[in-house]
Amino acid sequence: MEDNRKNILEVKNLHTYFYTDSGVVKSVDGVDFELKEGATLGIVGESGSGKSVTSLSVMGLLAGTTGKIVEGEILLEGKDIAHISEEEKRKLRGSQISMIFQEPMTSLNPVMKIGKQLTECILQHQDISKEEAYQKAEDMLRKTGVPRVKHMMKEYPFQLSGGQRQRVMIAMALVCRPKILIADEPTTALDVTIQAQILDLMNELKKDIGTSTLFITHDLGVVAEVCDEVVVMYCGRVVEKADVRKLFARPSHPYTIGLLNSIPKLGEAVEELEAIPGNVPNPKYMPRGCKFAPRCSRAFDRCQEEEPGFYEVEDGHLCRCWLCEKGGV
Repeated sequence: MEDNRKNILEVKNLHTYFYTDSGVVKSVDGVDFELKEGATLGIVGESGSGKSVTSLSVMGLLAGTTGKIVEGEILLEGKDIAHISEEEKRKLRGSQISMIFQEPMTSLNPVMKIGKQLTECILQHQDISKEEAYQKAEDMLRKTGVPRVKHMMKEYPFQLSGGQRQRVMIAMALVCRPKILIADEPTTALDVTIQAQILDLMNELKKDIGTSTLFITHDLGVVAEVCDEVVVMYCGRVVEKADVRKLFARPSHPYTIGLLNSIPKLGEAVEELEAIPGNVPNPKYMPRGCKFAPRCSRAFDRCQEEEPGFYEVEDGHLCRCWLCEKGGV
């Protein structure tokens, strides 16, 4: 069925480079994707694939680093926010775009009570009284399902469990009802049971608030649980893009196939899971041709010399691989 929802976020030909003493690191090298209103888009890849730098670029959090957006557009409802001033970016963060980070303990202020942190976030973007802001913060925290909300508002982050801290981060990200939520590996540091609870919570809150979500992860199992569409990244490039059902039904890039084969499957008894050989190449010393060719069992001569373009495997399903040139692997 065709999805007629409009795009709330469009990333076009994004290049984000880091300028170091030893050379230029092309962390994001020509990335394109769209996020539809009310949808969840998963960005998947190993560490070093460029997915987190993509999210930091969208959030405008490169100031103070050696990173810079050197080319491309990031369109929020048609307005390019890639090259606006730092002051404009600060106004957008929290009110229009919010982010949940991987480790809440390093994201929350350790010497400030939870209630004050949530309240300050609201007061920064809304012209209301402290009492109203405190009540809003309490209501949002209650929506995340934490117990004894009034008591927790008076506690410090170190007094909470990992799952509770992550719920506080979710409340902080959503309390101003942003249009876009970026979740960067939000469940990685949690045990499996709490992970499932957090994913369920994010799905419920997305329906309740209507926020569009950019979900950054290395875990395709999580993608199957929460995402509508998927972008697979490798070496700063998008190598496959599809509706989540199409991607799982017909993975086409050898890298995507490798990621899926490394996930244990219910009902299948295997002694050893498959692994993708080798490592992600150093971004300062990228191979010629297809960046995945040195690790690919199906690579041939052309892969070593020429980088493939995007080919349509089926309607709306794109793959950057010479094997897909004529419509499929």
